[in-house]
Amino acid sequence: MLGLILVSLTTFFIFIYISLVYLPIIAMKNEEEGVLLARKKLKFLCQWILKSLAVDLSVEYKDFEAIDSLDRKKGIIFVCNHQSNLDIPAVTSALYANIGFVAKKEMESWPFFSIWMKRSKCVFLDRSNPKAGIKSIREAVDLIKKGYPIVIFPEGERSLDGTILPFKKGSFKLATETQGVIIPITLKGTYGIQKRGKWCMKRHQKVTVVIDRPIHVDELSREEIKNLSTTVRDIIARNYEEIK
Repeated sequence: MLGLILVSLTTFFIFIYISLVYLPIIAMKNEEEGVLLARKKLKFLCQWILKSLAVDLSVEYKDFEAIDSLDRKKGIIFVCNHQSNLDIPAVTSALYANIGFVAKKEMESWPFFSIWMKRSKCVFLDRSNPKAGIKSIREAVDLIKKGYPIVIFPEGERSLDGTILPFKKGSFKLATETQGVIIPITLKGTYGIQKRGKWCMKRHQKVTVVIDRPIHVDELSREEIKNLSTTVRDIIARNYEEIK
């Protein structure tokens, strides 16, 4: 219960601070500058959420130079396994880039956090409504083509027991339609902070984020694209098993 209280208080006070100071500034900037600043402040909020839980965050890049040299305009999609509500703060804090997310529709109504997700050009996906879901995917494709990196969780839901679920092939339309770059991310440890369906949050947990090498979709064969969801899942699952 202490963890939940600390997260709630931290989120509230940081939200008040960044909203009063930065929302007026964002409103005066052009779209690109405004989104970049909003994503920076979303990262700031996420880092404080992890600090309030005393998370021991470990980050490993398999090839940082290859990722750092990527052209954002080519379209960058980070693909990550999904364990907990703490996944977004963990991934946002770990990555070098300022990112947005394809997130579940329910997060659009979250207090505090959702305002900055909207300003950061996050896309809210309603999986119960196929037509709305297609519209959201198209919105995400447009954002990626504009040069805004996005994270997607292709399992579609949080794991019940920490294991990695099958990846939904539809999630990879973001990559195939943009002919962009996929970067697999493996996340381990957030499940130990807060399990699905539970309010309780544990403190002093270790969270590991492994960022693998980029996959250039435009360099893949037709067969490789067909098996893309399996290939990416295998990379993430292998890294998951190697994390101590």
